Amino acid sequence: MSHDACSVPVPASFTIPTPKGMRQIGGDAPCFVIAEIGSNWLMGDRSDDTAARRMIEVAAAAGCDAVKFQTFRPETLYVPDPGESDYLSAAGIKRSIADIIRENVLPPEMVPGLADFATSCGVVFMSSCFSLEDFAIVDPLTPIHKLASYEITFYPLIEAIARTGKPLIMSTGAAIPQDVAWAVECFRDAGGKDLSVLQCTASYPAPDEALNLRAIPALGQTFAAVPGLSDHSPHPLHAPFAAVSLGAKVLEKHFTLDRNGPGPDHFNSILPEELQTLVHGIRAIEAMLGDGVKKVEPIEDELYAFARRRVQAIRPIAAGDLLRLGDNLAILRPGKRTPGAHPHDLPLIDGHQALRAIAVGDGVQVTDCSAPAP
Repeated sequence: MSHDACSVPVPASFTIPTPKGMRQIGGDAPCFVIAEIGSNWLMGDRSDDTAARRMIEVAAAAGCDAVKFQTFRPETLYVPDPGESDYLSAAGIKRSIADIIRENVLPPEMVPGLADFATSCGVVFMSSCFSLEDFAIVDPLTPIHKLASYEITFYPLIEAIARTGKPLIMSTGAAIPQDVAWAVECFRDAGGKDLSVLQCTASYPAPDEALNLRAIPALGQTFAAVPGLSDHSPHPLHAPFAAVSLGAKVLEKHFTLDRNGPGPDHFNSILPEELQTLVHGIRAIEAMLGDGVKKVEPIEDELYAFARRRVQAIRPIAAGDLLRLGDNLAILRPGKRTPGAHPHDLPLIDGHQALRAIAVGDGVQVTDCSAPAP
């Protein structure tokens, strides 16, 4: 890994196959919205995928592009006896993180069925992997991989993803810039090309002042990658809407069917109706953003003619009359009368003689004037 990760030319967008056809991510395409199910599928019996399937249906109905689970096993994550997480303890979950992880494992045999069901619902199936064994389960089932923030230093997994030739979405929570650069370099040195880098704040929930949303376009520019946000803020809409306005082309947000459900993520997840509002709002914001070129929009055409001030006659003008601002001319809105010249042309009209009769209210053009009066 000897070269600068930023020197590799990478497209600003890429495409993936989806149940609805090829989907561009980045560039001028709509934001790719990922409904993060994570471990929130578990609502009781670990062998029952009813809630997981219901969540997939909810995400599809909300207009999300993808659903994402997490495929992990306790023995490949933490050291023995890792202790309690302070943020979970503060939320009332005062137990060893190892026990919590063990209780929230997505059974490997359940994964293919969920992938097939997501496809039948018209959304992309995704699942973050946390070991090479997990990767082997997920890779045949998804067109795009997601690297969780804490795996950004786990280069064997990054290289395995790169060798598939599939795109990678990389979260950057609790990562210093050097870590991100190193992970990007690992990916590209192993043959990876299509990459999205997400701003992420590793706090659950993440307070507003820690979101640093201006890092979104900066990450995209620095690493020649599609920019986005993995959002852990408590408000369902604020950060996603701001992120899209800043150019985020990938957005990930946890949701749940019940904030009081068991497990570590329900309390900081949005509800189905909020997920639907989020997606609809993102699409509205994208329509609002436009192409960045200032112009008169077609919807403005009527008022462009009706209400923009022009040079108009304020009393009857006969041919040969001297045209004077404040006497027989004024800068007024023409309404449905004939619009006159733009006010910047007044020097070519004021003090000149009229070449024709002009009715009160009609516009006066430069071509209605003779040479200046002596």
